[in-house]
Amino acid sequence: MKAVIVAPGEGRFIPVGSTGAGVTIKASEAETGGLCTVWEGRIEPGTVGASPHYHRERDEFFYLLEGEMVLRLGDESHVAAAGAFAFVPRGTIHGFHNASSSPARGLVMHHPAGFERYLEEAQQLASRHASSEDWAALAARFDMVPVPPDPET
Repeated sequence: MKAVIVAPGEGRFIPVGSTGAGVTIKASEAETGGLCTVWEGRIEPGTVGASPHYHRERDEFFYLLEGEMVLRLGDESHVAAAGAFAFVPRGTIHGFHNASSSPARGLVMHHPAGFERYLEEAQQLASRHASSEDWAALAARFDMVPVPPDPET
């Protein structure tokens, strides 16, 4: 491994969906020796960044850079503003959405690494309008266990 610096606005962009939204990989599995994946994402007003789910063997760290998001952590929802940080240990139900009228931007780290491959494969599935079975198989391969949404969100 060697030290890495990624300037503002730089990194490998992975489109997510068909709206031009996506994430920018700041540090990948290859660059961190398998330690973590770090990405920056923008969540437009009124959109879901991640539906409720949990991981059996993956921890996540969130740092909100700009705007406001609603973070679901376990059975609770928290409105997080710029500067907020959340650690989500494996086994914890979580998800996030932007309920505000302004975009939000956050930095997310997954430990261990490899989550960039999920994002790449999700983009491929979205581009070919894959079946729900294809989406479920992708989630299972990348340790994403979906749960029903919180009725209050």
